[in-house]
Amino acid sequence: MQTAKANFQFFLATEVESITDEFLKKYIINVRDIEDEEFEEIKNFFSLIIKYICTSQIDKAVIICKELIHNNIGLGIPYVMLTHELINLIGLIMKKLLYKNAKNELYELYQLQAVFEDTIAKIYLDKYVKDLQKKNSLRISGLSDIYEQNIILYYKSHLEWLTDLSTAVSLRENRFFPETNHNLCVFGKWLLDSGKNIIQNNSKYKNISKLHENLHFIAKQIQNYILEEKPNNHIILTYLEKCEMLSLSLGTELALIDNTLINSQASKDPLTGALNRQRLNKLYTNQLEISFATSEPFVLAMCDFDFFKKINDNYGHIAGDKMLENFVPLVKQTLRTSDMIIRYGGEEFIFILPAIKEKKARDLLNEVKENFAKFVLDYENHKISTTLSIGMYEINPENCDRSFFRDSNNAISIVDKKLYEAKNSGRNRVC
Repeated sequence: MQTAKANFQFFLATEVESITDEFLKKYIINVRDIEDEEFEEIKNFFSLIIKYICTSQIDKAVIICKELIHNNIGLGIPYVMLTHELINLIGLIMKKLLYKNAKNELYELYQLQAVFEDTIAKIYLDKYVKDLQKKNSLRISGLSDIYEQNIILYYKSHLEWLTDLSTAVSLRENRFFPETNHNLCVFGKWLLDSGKNIIQNNSKYKNISKLHENLHFIAKQIQNYILEEKPNNHIILTYLEKCEMLSLSLGTELALIDNTLINSQASKDPLTGALNRQRLNKLYTNQLEISFATSEPFVLAMCDFDFFKKINDNYGHIAGDKMLENFVPLVKQTLRTSDMIIRYGGEEFIFILPAIKEKKARDLLNEVKENFAKFVLDYENHKISTTLSIGMYEINPENCDRSFFRDSNNAISIVDKKLYEAKNSGRNRVC
């Protein structure tokens, strides 16, 4: 691009200050949520870009644009936000030139916008690829450490596939590209073969197949773009982000099926039918690693019967056992098949709710609580009922201390305190 030919200075040299003020007020001041010092630095970058454009120093404007991009990446400013701001800036300057009938300069400015957009996309893409490879390495490492390695292993194979895809994008080399045919990758072959028998829910199988097919379709589009003489970095970045999102969704689906298999196959507490406490640490660790591998939060909860001692004292321990015996089947009517119930001790149970956020989990647990409160045990001409107190906590890989939560005792201590809070605030509630 030979932007040096454009004589912006002739038309705009006297309007640098007014353009800067108008741009900052319209497009920057009300949308940037950062510290004052950082905000001043952003304003300075944009002020310099405007000055260099208006005085025909286009090469310098491009250099400052690159510095601005790296600064935004450091601040965690989304790619689309910076792109939008620079498009608005060019649009504002174009509007000034339109009034002056500066046709040649308008064309050069349009070309400069394309340079800005491609530069933003290229730098953000390179950063995204590095981050993706680092995250995938941690995801794969975490999955290697889990105890229950059922079909989640096939998710691991697709994380490795995604790493290969990011490498091909980084090097812009087709020879590093992973398999684009969805039927020929490791996961695709398994899905067509034994996967059909394991994923017995037909709608679930179709959903997973569609996710996987779309993932490979988008990867094929990326391959087409990186082979072009001038790759469209904006589209490649968008498609690569989509590939990561689909990959994580695929992992979540497989993890939920894994949990369902564990629920159906693992040994149970003979009285209640809940999973045995001996498996708690392994099940918790599995869920934590899967959560980090899929970037999905999960909820740990602990519940306790209210006034359970009164049932034993008033009606006998057999009546208490009958209440416990009915509890798990009743709860399973509300929970998902992938949710886990572990008998922690006596009338205390722990729930592991995968791939769920706090609000939805709270609604689910409130429904459990309400349904249990309606249950009446008919025992030796007595109508026996009680309520449930529940403590819960969302463990989110986006903002939690992984090393702290790797110790299940730390997580259990948190929900135990939440349970204590529910008891102290009146019982029959979720805290």
